[in-house]
Amino acid sequence: MRSEKNKEMIFIYILLGLAFFFSYPTAIMAHPPKNLTAEYDIQSQKLTVRIDHGSFSPKMHYINIVEVKKNSQVVINQTYKSQPDKNPFEYTYEIPAQPGDILEIKAGCNMYGSKTVSITVANQNK
Repeated sequence: MRSEKNKEMIFIYILLGLAFFFSYPTAIMAHPPKNLTAEYDIQSQKLTVRIDHGSFSPKMHYINIVEVKKNSQVVINQTYKSQPDKNPFEYTYEIPAQPGDILEIKAGCNMYGSKTVSITVANQNK
């Protein structure tokens, strides 16, 4: 009789676990950006940020913030409420910079984690 009660409790716990898992699939599969790269074009004074952050639901699980620092000072703090369906995707920002400036880019997931990269602005002779 006690064995039957234990089996019932185990079954109930399994059902509750499955209910939780299927109710919050994006939270369980949340992750920081897989990859983050940046390029700066000194001629156009534009920073292109390429983010690899796959999501089954880009309106629920997405990159919600991109922060850009130039020489340790925040120059862009852009928030988002979704991300493009295409992955990887790019954002472009106009930032005046000179050769030698250090740009630090941080992309954060609205559910879990972030990734940061730094680049040094180079003189691009063409």
